[in-house]
Amino acid sequence: MPSTFARTTCRRCGRTPAGEHLVTGRCLRCRALELVDGFDDALAGHARRVTMLAVQVADELRLTGAAHRDVELGGLLHDIGKLLIPAAILAKAGPLDEHERAVMLTHVTEGERLAAGIEEVPASVCAVVRASHERWDGGGYPDGLRGEDIPLAARIVACADAFDAMTSSRSYRPALPIDLALEIIAHEAGRQFDPEIATALLTTVQRWELELEAEAIAGAFDETLRRLRRADAAAHPRI
Repeated sequence: MPSTFARTTCRRCGRTPAGEHLVTGRCLRCRALELVDGFDDALAGHARRVTMLAVQVADELRLTGAAHRDVELGGLLHDIGKLLIPAAILAKAGPLDEHERAVMLTHVTEGERLAAGIEEVPASVCAVVRASHERWDGGGYPDGLRGEDIPLAARIVACADAFDAMTSSRSYRPALPIDLALEIIAHEAGRQFDPEIATALLTTVQRWELELEAEAIAGAFDETLRRLRRADAAAHPRI
């Protein structure tokens, strides 16, 4: 029995993705999300946060169509290869030794292989998984790609991945403050990161901070207003 259905609407999210064959009635994004939700909490949370930020950076860059899809799916699946890395290496509190580091570096190639085994995943998404740790200056892995030879979606995911890694607590260090992480991203523009993407990420995160600050101010205003109304009601009780 074929796994693709004639239906065009995903039974999970209700979307009708253009040019996509549904598998078991679900779109590719929903199947990727279900896979991510099967990760441990730390890895699942990281994948979701990276994807959320990467998608917003893609929006800032006005990406659409397949390029935008590759960012979203690449973000969700970029660490899938870590499912094959021993837990003792992933959770190690100290620096990895040479052998452990070599094993850890395989997560991108293993991730590419796992992603390629998911029905209907485009080759361009598998390429994002493989290239998610390449560097703009050519010093990354596994292929030492440089500049625009790195897939655009992979450049976006790499920048979002680095930001989330820095601002999340790890077994070997506490989370960095957001402002310090942004300084590092800015410093590494043109080195580790595509300068245009680094700028878009900075703009995106700074907008978050402004929105959170505005939300906090609005919340404080509302609470003050409620307190004043309670005080007024106490001082002038209805008879």
